[in-house]
Amino acid sequence: MITRLVILTICLLKAATLPAESMDPTKLRSLISKDQIADKLKEVSAQIEQDYNGKDLVIVMVLKGSICLVADLIREVNLPLDLQTVQCSSYGARGTTRGELTVIGADRLQIHNRDVLVVDDIFDSGHTMVALLKALEEQKPRSLKSCVLLYKQDVPKVTEYRPDYVLFDIPNLFVVGYGLDFKERYRGLSDVCVLEAP
Repeated sequence: MITRLVILTICLLKAATLPAESMDPTKLRSLISKDQIADKLKEVSAQIEQDYNGKDLVIVMVLKGSICLVADLIREVNLPLDLQTVQCSSYGARGTTRGELTVIGADRLQIHNRDVLVVDDIFDSGHTMVALLKALEEQKPRSLKSCVLLYKQDVPKVTEYRPDYVLFDIPNLFVVGYGLDFKERYRGLSDVCVLEAP
């Protein structure tokens, strides 16, 4: 089921046209261009390739925000790898306040005694990543690391942990694009953009 969701989401990102009002350029300011992303991704992918050479690499993609990053990453990393997915939710019924983190699909992962790299879109307070890594550790992977597109600076953190691979450090801004959304819009933007007036 999750595999079908991944395929469908990729197709939608490539084919769908977002409503005109969701692409209002007056609300968006490019923060990181697609060329900057591509250049940094090559650098980080080369490091991952070196670190995981000869290992049993499993990339665990955190849906939905990391889909663009993972799609590009697995084409840059010239290694055999296994792609698996989870989905995290940490919001209550109204969608505005943080609730207990739920990890969907963790029970279906096949990561025991394997080298796992969790890939997510953004590290904010660290709440989601820390809880996810704790859940995955219960399955006793041989190694467990993480990679994120964005690391927010100047945000109170629940942990001193920093992901092993970070493409960009950014200020505390509300960002969309390259997989990140606001109410499911903007995921298909090529740049990471600041949403000025959500």
